[in-house]
Amino acid sequence: MRHFTWILAFWITSHLAAQNNQLQEYYTQAIQAFKAGEKEKFYTLILKAHEIHPYHQGILYQAGIAAAMNNRREEAIRYLKEAILIQSDFLLGIPELAVLNGDPEFEMLKKLREEESKVIVRSDTAFVITERSLHIESIAPGEANGIFYCGSIHKRKIIKITNGVAEDFIREGQDGLCSVFGIKSDPGKKVVWVSSSPMPEMKDYDRSLPSAVYAYDMRSGKLIQRYLPENPASELVLGDLVLSGKGEVYASDSRNNLIFRVNQSSGKLEQFYSSDNFWNIQGITLSDDGKYMFIADYVKGIFRLELDKPELVHVSKSFDLSLKGIDGLTFYNNSLIAIQNNVNPMRVTRYTLNPGRDKLISYAIIDRKHPAFNEPTLGCVYRDTFYYVANSQWSGYRDQKIKPVDELQDIVILKAKLK
Repeated sequence: MRHFTWILAFWITSHLAAQNNQLQEYYTQAIQAFKAGEKEKFYTLILKAHEIHPYHQGILYQAGIAAAMNNRREEAIRYLKEAILIQSDFLLGIPELAVLNGDPEFEMLKKLREEESKVIVRSDTAFVITERSLHIESIAPGEANGIFYCGSIHKRKIIKITNGVAEDFIREGQDGLCSVFGIKSDPGKKVVWVSSSPMPEMKDYDRSLPSAVYAYDMRSGKLIQRYLPENPASELVLGDLVLSGKGEVYASDSRNNLIFRVNQSSGKLEQFYSSDNFWNIQGITLSDDGKYMFIADYVKGIFRLELDKPELVHVSKSFDLSLKGIDGLTFYNNSLIAIQNNVNPMRVTRYTLNPGRDKLISYAIIDRKHPAFNEPTLGCVYRDTFYYVANSQWSGYRDQKIKPVDELQDIVILKAKLK
């Protein structure tokens, strides 16, 4: 049946890799039991898979089906709701779920599915970049109104946008630059900071090149300093970075679930924090007082790290909306703006924090299913307006080679007023 052709696939981090074989075994056996009509066995095995990966939408969906087939109605609706909140196109009209028809909670779930699939557009186009093969991941405001810096994954360079016109700021591969992920600017000190790692999608890929954080002079484009990790041979993916009001720079490593700190005295990138609670960390941002770092975990949601201790808290929420699939994360006025590109449909959501900043108490969707979306990634706030990359185009490769220009898109930067 079509709804069981789904393939168990997700980003396996080092935290999950040891259990991957067991997870795959339970899943395969569960599907075999379903096909054989062994309802109880199907239920038992898919719940074993769920115990290993309780956040995976496909497993949640099938756990809901298994529960329904075993007349566990309340449990079925709970699992199905969790799945729909992550991926709204799961089918609810299949024969295996017919037993739930007429149940008020299930009828409400059908309406929720329809609601979660609707388009919401509250942004405008800020500017368009016509160099399609750049594969832009990030954006940061520059030293004056109308100036922005963007980092390229494929072309290994930084471009400068002035009133919508793009030009190279750092040329391809300059100073050993690899794929550019995070980018932040310090207009006061006239410095542009970027995080960079070698990726198979980049031009002239060489996996032996080091990951590093770079500081460039905003006026001349000259390299101020390249900060290498203490172990340059280690394989990192420096996916984002953040700059504190004190001038401290932190970077996230999504491959190893590490937070690094730039030691500007030693010239090194030092390990600052990690936790077994992380599954796959992505974007990072700092509160306005510099006390907290908020960390997006692609699977588990949002964590809050108190920098001075350091102490980690899993941020809770008082609503049903899923926090899965957050890539970019930006703090603004006691709220967190999350770019969620691993939910379906993709969306950009503003989450309001409680006064203690350990719980999300409300949300407002900025954009959902925007027609320009092709994996939105990172963003920034400038003058109470949120700017972000709408179509990074990670799908713009074939066998890790960039597709022809006519198969790619112009790069769209969207903007949304926050006040």
